[in-house]
Amino acid sequence: MKATTSVWFAILAAAVAAAAARGAESGEFRVDARPSYGGRVGTGVEWVGEADGSALRQWDTTALPDGWTTLESGGGAAEVCVLNGPDVAGGRLDSDETWGADRVHVVRDDVVVGEGAVLTLERGAVVKFTEGARIVVEEGGDVVARGAYLADAADDSVGGDTNLDGGDTLPGAVEWWLEDEVVGDLIGVSFVGGGTDLPKRTYSAGETYGALPEPEDEAAIFGGWFTKPGGDGARVFPSTRVNARVTALYAKWTPYSVGVEPMSVAAAPTGGTYRVAVSANTAWSAAAGADWLRLGAGGGEGDGELAISADANENTSARAATVRVQLSRGGAFRDVTVTQEGMEQVAAPGIRPADGTTFEGTSQRVVMDCPTAGARILYTLDGSEPTEGGIPYAGSFNVFDTTVVKAKAFKEGMIRSATASARLVRLLTLAEAIDQPLWTVVTDAEHPWKVVDAPAHDGEHAARSGSVGFEQSTRMETTVDGEGWLGFWWKVSCEDDPDGTGWDRLSFYLDGRLVDSIDGERDWAEVGVKVRGAGIHTLAWTYSKDWFDETPTEDCGWVDQVTWNPTVTDEDVPLSWLADLGLVDAGMSNETAAALDVDGDGLTAAQEYLAGTDPTDADSVLLTGLRFPGGTPEVTWTPDLESDRDYRVLAKKALTDPDWTDVTDLDDRSAYRFFTVEVRPVE
Repeated sequence: MKATTSVWFAILAAAVAAAAARGAESGEFRVDARPSYGGRVGTGVEWVGEADGSALRQWDTTALPDGWTTLESGGGAAEVCVLNGPDVAGGRLDSDETWGADRVHVVRDDVVVGEGAVLTLERGAVVKFTEGARIVVEEGGDVVARGAYLADAADDSVGGDTNLDGGDTLPGAVEWWLEDEVVGDLIGVSFVGGGTDLPKRTYSAGETYGALPEPEDEAAIFGGWFTKPGGDGARVFPSTRVNARVTALYAKWTPYSVGVEPMSVAAAPTGGTYRVAVSANTAWSAAAGADWLRLGAGGGEGDGELAISADANENTSARAATVRVQLSRGGAFRDVTVTQEGMEQVAAPGIRPADGTTFEGTSQRVVMDCPTAGARILYTLDGSEPTEGGIPYAGSFNVFDTTVVKAKAFKEGMIRSATASARLVRLLTLAEAIDQPLWTVVTDAEHPWKVVDAPAHDGEHAARSGSVGFEQSTRMETTVDGEGWLGFWWKVSCEDDPDGTGWDRLSFYLDGRLVDSIDGERDWAEVGVKVRGAGIHTLAWTYSKDWFDETPTEDCGWVDQVTWNPTVTDEDVPLSWLADLGLVDAGMSNETAAALDVDGDGLTAAQEYLAGTDPTDADSVLLTGLRFPGGTPEVTWTPDLESDRDYRVLAKKALTDPDWTDVTDLDDRSAYRFFTVEVRPVE
């Protein structure tokens, strides 16, 4: 079937309409068209010119090829699509013809289907009718519709803006194609509830529906087409044949939904993993609302399971958070509330002795315990916070100096305890205060001498006399063995005794004999004393008060930096050894040379001879060591002159023991903890 004088503006006419509208508004051209066809589509010959009607010229569209062309007038132009082919229909059809879905078919004049002819409207074909145009079926002719769209030319729901009216869809499209006397036995089927304005399709009875619309909705899932509303009646599939009594199909919708079970989880204080069942009819995702919650997977498709892991709550207070399960479409969600009680805290360990305890001597025993049964105690001795890498408490232990002991208790499933702390202060002995830590120094029990930090001649520690009243005294005493040189520094603050009549004073006694005394305000002064004779000699410092004080003073004395250099006789040190070292000058006695300290290391030449060290080299010293083969202490020394010297190993169980014990020949020394080596000439 052919149409000889027609123009069709294509499906993309929305763009054309916009261009034409811009041209018309500019006043540069106009298109005169038949009013009965919406005032836009031409009849074959159009008048083109200025908006005021001047300078008109004819435009014969029938002479143009199909496709886009430019309409020009003055400085304006508009792009239009011209179609002079069979798709602008009108006339008689005496043979079979098929209108396909590849383009819009415009019926401008009656299309008559003659006897024996069949007009087939393929599935998806769009047929639009201008005002008054029809498809007329003569007796013996037939129209077969397989799901075509039949609509008014002004209906923009299918086929685009065919009449170029700016995209306005005609409300309630004219349906004269449904009249039996016009089109025969055709069935118009509406698609109801599709979520969008779906146009009707036209079928012949007995045809299959073919591909059906599949609408989408953000809030629900499309469940198919049914012959009754709400999913009632029969479901219609593409292969279902059209029934003349069914003129509408109804969309079934299932709202998107999500559920969780359980909706709340009580996590253990120690943490753990918990599983929640998710019921959903579409894809979903999950997100944790706290950093102490972790999810095994980020989501799923349909029904599934969500693993929620909670960290241990290392606080005493409870906490709560949510895990949100959110549908990917529709916006529905469910929250799982996760609650977690706080942990019980381990009780802090007890440390004995208590913080601030002072002790004298070489060591202090420390004991710990924890009220929480089964708890582990870890501790440090350097003041740092105990951690899992601390020292495990396995029983009482000793500290040997001023020490800060810190301890924490740990137990699985509980919060670690608070830190317990105890500072244990070792008080220096009087022997350490006067710089002779291996000596045994005793003092009055009633008026004891004390260790002080200041004043001290060496800037570290000194011994200070005890507090006494009128006509009282306080004494510090020790001993040395054999002959030698004794040196010390002392200082006093008391009454000045100008006549030496026995007022307040600080005195030094050797073997009970007064050697020297000082009084008044005397700063540090050095004293040297020659100790003669073999055997044990008693050294004593005494501070005494008279019956009256005339001037305010500190009323005490101090002693610091005691030195002792035993004397070696000239028989002990060979004169040739002294001469080889250049230590004997002309006229110098053997004894005088042996008493020299040339290298300034505090040892005389005689002492270095006995030790086997170089008296001219301050770095040459006798070094002792301690090792434990088989668990028994063994003392070593270097240099070792072997049989040329008599070496004795002396030991104490505690530094406060009054005497050293010779353990040279003892096999078992395990009871002793402090050792020294004595070197003597071979007898």
